[in-house]
Order: sequence, then structure tokens, then C-alpha cells
Amino acid sequence: MWSLLTQHGRLFVLVLSIHLLLFLVLGVNLHFKPSAEPAARGEQAPVEVVEAVAMDAEAFDRAQQAREQAREQAQEEARRQARERAEAERRREEEALRREEQRRAEAERQRQEEQRRAQAEQERREAERRAQAEQERAEAERRAREQREREQAERRAQEQREREEAERRAEEERQREEARRQAEAERREQERQAEEQRTRERMEAEQRRLEQAQAQAEAERQRAARQRELDRQQNEYAAAIRSAVERRWRRPDGHRSGQSAVVFVRQSPGGFIQQVRVEQCTGDAVFCDSVERAVRLAEPLPSPPDPDLFAREIRFTFEPS
Repeated sequence: MWSLLTQHGRLFVLVLSIHLLLFLVLGVNLHFKPSAEPAARGEQAPVEVVEAVAMDAEAFDRAQQAREQAREQAQEEARRQARERAEAERRREEEALRREEQRRAEAERQRQEEQRRAQAEQERREAERRAQAEQERAEAERRAREQREREQAERRAQEQREREEAERRAEEERQREEARRQAEAERREQERQAEEQRTRERMEAEQRRLEQAQAQAEAERQRAARQRELDRQQNEYAAAIRSAVERRWRRPDGHRSGQSAVVFVRQSPGGFIQQVRVEQCTGDAVFCDSVERAVRLAEPLPSPPDPDLFAREIRFTFEPS
């Protein structure tokens, strides 16, 4: 029942509205006016009056027509839904038929494929059987032929062995003599090769010694060149630090020329100063403080031209020009 209401909701609302309208038109207006006073006085209670409103024929016809229209619309809606259900059922049947045809076609194709494979397998087995029979026949013929050949070969071999025995004895004598000569020749050849090997090893050892000496000399030359380059870059590095400090040094009042200071600096990678200390100073305390302040103002200190020259603790002499 609920499924029918949900499917025909609009139709149900329309029918319900028409019935409500008819109820309102055909309704009866009842007025009840009871009173307790006459009963209390012993008087007879008044008669209740019921007022009814009748619907005229035209209104009744309109209501009847509305009911008929609603019934026709419901029937038309039911017929439309029946047609839709029939059409959907027809499409489902057609789809089922189409799928059944596809299934049958696929089954027929698979059956034919299986039949072809079975026929191919049967043909293969037949071919293998014929090949096996041919091979067995050929093998039997081969064995018979080989048997005849072996018998003939054995006769020839016997004759050959007799001839070879005589030749072998003569050949053995010749080979013994040849072996003696060959052994002597091999001994002399081995001695010659051994002497050549010793000579070649002496030459290779001498060549390796010369190459090692040359490699050591080249390495020493490269180390000396590297050390000279590091010394040069070290001087440039120290000069760069002194120049950076001198650019930031401010001459104090009363400064005398010829003053100098030996400065100790502890730095971190990147030239950032961790500690500054004036270890030796030929000037007064004001000059020493100005030198320390100039070093701190020069942070970060210049980087060395070669990473190998970097040192966390450096000392340099500051002599203002």
C-alpha cells in the first residue's frame, strides 16, 4: 500500500483535495445550545434545532465532474505506467535475448575452437606416431648396417693390426731415437728460455727501479711546488688579514710611528672571530686597544685562497703604515 502511495503521490493528493472540498461543501452546520437553568426550575428543556445547508445541483455536478476527471486522470496515469512497465519489460526481454545470443555465439566459438585444438592435437600425435615409426625403422636399418660394417671392420682391423704391429715396432724404435733428440733439444731450449727470462726480469726490475725513482722525483717536485704555492698563498693570506685590519684601524691620538703589535686570533670557519688577544705590543695601551678593536671590526676575516691554509688560531704582526 505504501509503495502505491509513493508511486502515485500526486494522484493521491489530488483525490484527497477533491474529497475535502466536497466535505466542506456538503458539511452541516450544527448548533447545540443546551441550558441547565430550565431543568433547575423544573421547566421543560427546549428542543434542539439542527440547521442543515444543502448543496445545489450545480455544485453537485461540478463535484461529480471533478471526481470523474480525477478518476480519468488516475486511469490515464495507470495506463501510462502500465505502458512504461510493458516497454521496460520488453527492453529487458530484448536485452536478455541479446545476451543469450551472445552467450550462445561465444559457446559456439569456444566449441569450434576446442574442436580445432582437438583436431590439431590429433594430427600432431599422428605425425609424431608416424615419425616415431619411421625413426624406429631407420634405427633398425642403421643397426643392421652397423653390424655388417663392424664385422667387415673387424676383419680389416685384424689385418690392419698385424700390419701395424710390425710398423709399430719399427716406429717405436724410431720414436725412441727421436725422443732422445727431442729431449736434448728441449733441454737446450729450456736453458735458453731460462736465461732469457732472467735477463728480462733483470731489465724489468731495472726499469721499475728507474720508474720508481722518476715517480719519487716527480712527487718530490710536486710537493716542493705545492709547498712554494702554499707559502706564497700563506703570505697573501696574512697580508689580506693585515690589510683588512689596517683598513678598520683608527689612529689614536698621540700615536707615534714605528709601533707594532703581535696579535693572536682564534676564528671559526667563515672567518668569525672567537677570541682576540694582543700578545706583544711596542706601543701604549691605547694603541693596543685600537689594534684589538680593528681586528674585531674586520670580522669576518678574509678566507684563505686554499682551504688547506685555514687555521683556527693565527698570529700576525700589525704594523700600521
